[in-house]
Amino acid sequence: MRNEEVHFYVNVSDITDVKTQLNRYTILYRVLIEDVHELIQTQTVNDTVIPRTSVSYYEQYHSLKEIYRWMEHIVSRYSDLVQKINIGTSYEKRPLYILKISNRDATQKKAIWIDCGIHAREWIAPAFCLWFVGHVTHSRDRDHQMAILLQQFDFYVMPVLNVDGYEFTWTNVKVRLRIPVMRPTVDLTLSQNQK
Repeated sequence: MRNEEVHFYVNVSDITDVKTQLNRYTILYRVLIEDVHELIQTQTVNDTVIPRTSVSYYEQYHSLKEIYRWMEHIVSRYSDLVQKINIGTSYEKRPLYILKISNRDATQKKAIWIDCGIHAREWIAPAFCLWFVGHVTHSRDRDHQMAILLQQFDFYVMPVLNVDGYEFTWTNVKVRLRIPVMRPTVDLTLSQNQK
């Protein structure tokens, strides 16, 4: 790999050794992010500080516990539109919830299924599902296209499909920041073939 740029994460305890080796072999380098932990902290702010009704709430990543609290909030605030349905439990006995978004008229409609959080470390997917539900609930009266969609479809949204893996990445920082290496690892995803 000559003249190729490579990005990699270095544990804080290894910074001096890595820099020494890079200098030893006259490899040019630059630090792109000084403190990854601090960056993650800013993206996972204290969930109790930002009200669940603010637009900025949907610009943050949230823990599974906070997502479940948000679901309760959204269902109670928009009970005419959103219903929470328990569809079972995970391997580690966590509840599995979906949100049904429907204007609840008597007509039978086709369904649109949206699931997020299949891959445990891809936090952007659950954030999208929260944003989508937030958009539908906050703008249904102003968004003519969404109103038409709600007349034709019921939406079933599962913000976190892989609840066990998602929770694990929130409670184990080393897994969250893991860079793949050539050795056996535990696969925390649901969409891979298991052998």
